[in-house]
Amino acid sequence: MKPEVTLKYLAYLRNKKANNEGFTLIELLVVVIIIGVLAAVALPNLLGQVGKARETELKNAVGTVNRSQQAYHFERQTFAPSISFLGVKLPQEYLTDTGMNLVASSDSASNFSENSNAATDGTRAFSGLISHSGGEFTQILCQSNEVTSSVAVPTNDTTCANGSAQVR
Repeated sequence: MKPEVTLKYLAYLRNKKANNEGFTLIELLVVVIIIGVLAAVALPNLLGQVGKARETELKNAVGTVNRSQQAYHFERQTFAPSISFLGVKLPQEYLTDTGMNLVASSDSASNFSENSNAATDGTRAFSGLISHSGGEFTQILCQSNEVTSSVAVPTNDTTCANGSAQVR
C-alpha cells in the first residue's frame, strides 16, 4: 500500500473518531426518561414487598402463640391465660402489643397481633384461634383484608371474622 493512501486513511479515521465522541443531549434525555419510567413502575412493587416482609413478624407471632398454646394445653389440659405462661419471647420490631390479647378458655384460645404503626409500615393485622375437642387440636390464622392495626379474632376454628381472610 502506498504511504500517501495509508496516511490519508489514518487521517480519515482520526477525524471520524473525533466527530463521534460523547453523547448528545437527546440521547441523555432518553436514558433519563427510561430510568424514570422504570423507577416509577418498580417503586410501588418494592414498597409492597417491604410491607409483606414486615407482616411476616406479625404472622409468625400469632402462629408461635397458637403452637405454644397447644403445648401448654397438652401438659396442663387448659389453655394459658396470658403470654407470660407460655414462655415465648416475641420480636417487637413491628409488633407493638406484646400481650397478644389472649382470650383463653378450657376448650379454645384466641390471640391477635397488633401494630399501631400499620399505616406507616404497610402491614395488615393477623389473628388466630386454637381449639381442642375430642383429643384433637384445630387452629386457624386470619389476616385482615386491608392495612390496619388490628383485626377481630375468629369466633370458631373454621371461619375468620368480617374484614379478614384465612391464611393457608
